[in-house]
Amino acid sequence: MAQVAARRAKLIKLARAGVDFGDERILALGYSSRSHASKDFTRTYRNYLEEEKAEADVWRRFQTDRYEELLAAVWPEALAGDVRANDQASKLIDKLCRLNGWDVPVKAEVSGPDGGPIALASGSLEEMEQLFNIARQVHADDTEEDDEDLDVEDTHDDRH
Repeated sequence: MAQVAARRAKLIKLARAGVDFGDERILALGYSSRSHASKDFTRTYRNYLEEEKAEADVWRRFQTDRYEELLAAVWPEALAGDVRANDQASKLIDKLCRLNGWDVPVKAEVSGPDGGPIALASGSLEEMEQLFNIARQVHADDTEEDDEDLDVEDTHDDRH
């Protein structure tokens, strides 16, 4: 087992250096053909990546647990209106989002008639301005729709 691990470590080192799998140096490691060396490399590197991902997942989960424990400690004070606790909670939530990939950017696309491409004849400044105006209008329309989706009750008391 140790010999196989050593051979595979040498194989990966040579492959990283750009050595072809059919090269004498790789075949001298005990591989019968280029194909055999290539398959062993793929299997070995796949296992390495899976182990690396598993290790990263463990550490990510561990750090998530730590942030969640800290968040639980400041949450009651944050809900009670403590500004400092609210700031800490907000920062912890940001860290959790970044760590776990929950902050996914929104993809926006502006398209022409019937969802097709926007035709540009020359790429002139005037055409670019028209394109920006279309994008601004689409953004404004989306913002209005988002505002309409909010169900906010008016809790303002006019008696005071």
